[in-house]
Amino acid sequence: MSKGRILVVDDESSLRLLLSNELSRAGYSVEVAADGISAMQMLREGLFHVVLLDIVMPSTNGIEVLRNIKQDNIPSEVIILTGNATLESAIECMKLGAFEYVRKPYSLSELLIQIERAIEHQRSQLDLKILRDELKKSGYGGKLIGKSNVMLDLQSMISRIAPSQSTVLVLGESGTGKELVARSIHDQSMQKDKPFIAINCASFSETLLESELFGYEKGAFTDAKTQKRGLAEIADGGTLFLDEVGEIPVHFQAKLLRFLETGEIRRVGGTKDISLNVRILCATNQPLEVLVEKGQFRADLFYRLNVLSVTVPPLRDRIEDIPLLVNNFMNSLGNHKEIDKSAMDILKAYDWPGNVRELKNIIERTCILTSQNAVTSNDLLFLKVKKVENAARHSPSITEPASEVFSLSEIERKHIIHVLGLVNGHRGKAAKMLGINPKTLYLKMKNYSIISIYE
Repeated sequence: MSKGRILVVDDESSLRLLLSNELSRAGYSVEVAADGISAMQMLREGLFHVVLLDIVMPSTNGIEVLRNIKQDNIPSEVIILTGNATLESAIECMKLGAFEYVRKPYSLSELLIQIERAIEHQRSQLDLKILRDELKKSGYGGKLIGKSNVMLDLQSMISRIAPSQSTVLVLGESGTGKELVARSIHDQSMQKDKPFIAINCASFSETLLESELFGYEKGAFTDAKTQKRGLAEIADGGTLFLDEVGEIPVHFQAKLLRFLETGEIRRVGGTKDISLNVRILCATNQPLEVLVEKGQFRADLFYRLNVLSVTVPPLRDRIEDIPLLVNNFMNSLGNHKEIDKSAMDILKAYDWPGNVRELKNIIERTCILTSQNAVTSNDLLFLKVKKVENAARHSPSITEPASEVFSLSEIERKHIIHVLGLVNGHRGKAAKMLGINPKTLYLKMKNYSIISIYE
C-alpha cells in the first residue's frame, strides 16, 4: 500500500529522476512535473498529499505555483526545495502557506521526515474538515437535550456502553435523533479525540456505497483518476456511524460483515487489505428481525451489529422535554422571539409523528412566518387540525366520538391556516389546494383575522 502520493516539481531532470526513485523505494507513489504549468494541471486533476516544489524554474516560478495552489484551495502540503535560499523568499513562502522550506543540499532522511510530517498534517486537516462538515449537519449542536425520565435512562445507558469497543445498534423512529445518540456515545468513548464519520447508507447504490465506504484505487473505474481513501479509512482510530443500515444492499452486506469481523477493508480496484481500528455504530428505524425473516438482511450481520442496542424514545413519550427543545431551536435560529403558554400547550398536545425533526421544522417555519415578537396559539392552530386529521385517519371506527368538537367556521379557519403553512404562506398555491380562487381566499383570511399573519 502506498504511504502517500507525492508530486515532484523541478526543472532539473536528474533531480526529478533521483527523487522519484528514492521516494518510490521508500513506499510513496510519485509523479513528476518539469514546470509550474504542468504541475498545476496535475494538481487540479488529482489529489497529492505533498508537493516538493523548486522555487527557481523557467516560465512560472515556485512561489507563483505555491500562490496558485493556495488560491485554488488545493489540499496538498507544499515543501519548498531550493538551492538559492534567501531570508526574504523563505518568509514569503511561509506566509503563502508552505509547510516547510528545505535548503539544498539536503539528506534523504531529513526530507523523508518532513514528508511524513506533511502527510500527517494534510490528513488531519482533511479529517478536521469532514468533522466540521458533519457537525453542521447535526441539527442542534450535537447534544442530546432532555430531562425526562426516558431521556435520563437513555443518557445513563450511553454512559455505560460508551467506554467499550463493542458495536452498538441505535434503534428508533425517524426523526428521533439517532445520530445524536451515536455522537454522544463517541464523545464519551476512548476515541473521543479521534474522527467521528457518519454515512447514510440509504443515499447510495451498492457500487457507490462500497467506493464511498472503502475508497478506490486509481483506474478502478472510468472516473477514478486518483486514489481515494474511503470513509472507513478516514475514521481509523475513531468511530464510523452507519445510518439507515437496514438499507444496505444484500450483496454488499457480506463485505461489510467481513470488515466487522476482520477489521480489514480492500479499496475498489485494490489487491491489498488495509487493517483499520474503527468502532462501528449503526442505526435503523426498521425492524431488522423482520428483514432477516424476509431474506433482505443477513442474519449473521444482524447478530454482529446487535452486540449492544439502545432505543431512542419518540417525542410523544417525552412531552416534558418540548420546552427545552423549543428554546434551543429558537436560540439556534438567532431570533429574539418568545413563545407564549397557549402556543406551548398546543405543541405539547400534538403527537409529533415526525418527532424532534418535525418539531424543529415547525419552529423554524413559524418563527419565519410570524411577524410579531411572540409565537402565539394563532400561529400553531394548524397543528390542531393536523391532530384531528391524523386521529381520523387512524381511527378504528367512524362512530367513535371525537375528543374535540369544532364549529364549521373554526374548522375552516384552522384548515386554511394549515394549508397556508404547507405552502409557506403563498396565497396562490393555497387557493389552488383549497379549490377556490385567490380573491375568495383573501376574503376568508380577512374574515377570520389571519390576514396579518401572512402579509
